[in-house]
Amino acid sequence: MQCPACQNTMKKVTVAGIDVDVCHGGCGGLWFDQFEFKKFDEPHEEAGTELLEVPVDPAIVVDHENKRACPNCDGFIMMRNTYSVKREVEIDTCAGCAGVFLDAGELNIIRGQYESEDARKAAAVAVFEEVLEPELELRKGQTQGAVEQSRRFANMVKFVCPSYYIPNKQKWGAF
Repeated sequence: MQCPACQNTMKKVTVAGIDVDVCHGGCGGLWFDQFEFKKFDEPHEEAGTELLEVPVDPAIVVDHENKRACPNCDGFIMMRNTYSVKREVEIDTCAGCAGVFLDAGELNIIRGQYESEDARKAAAVAVFEEVLEPELELRKGQTQGAVEQSRRFANMVKFVCPSYYIPNKQKWGAF
């Protein structure tokens, strides 16, 4: 498998029974196949030093702005996403095979951000509430006003419609 960042040949390393492709002696990138990354992204999970301290060739310069082709899927360009609400790390993910590519050192940063998946989710909820809560409160007030306006309109219309006065007597009645 070719490294999507520097085109070096990646080497398979088995850690905790999982084969991870490592750009050993190249740019130091890591390739995780479908759902493997979730087994290494928290500090309490077993991740060997093979993944945290990958030898890097200092002569290799990686352009982080270039789009990267998935090393697993032919013709798929990976998407670059921020990993967490802290926005410290951008990871490359493939929509075709759900693989994840990390540049050198990114696994160390990710593992240092949150103690657990629950802590990461709690941080996301906190940011969501901080950013969107004022807007949601504003919308809630608007929604309540729209409901009241609809009720007033319904009250005006119900006096025009005879089925309001004789429930279930008219087959064509709207109420």
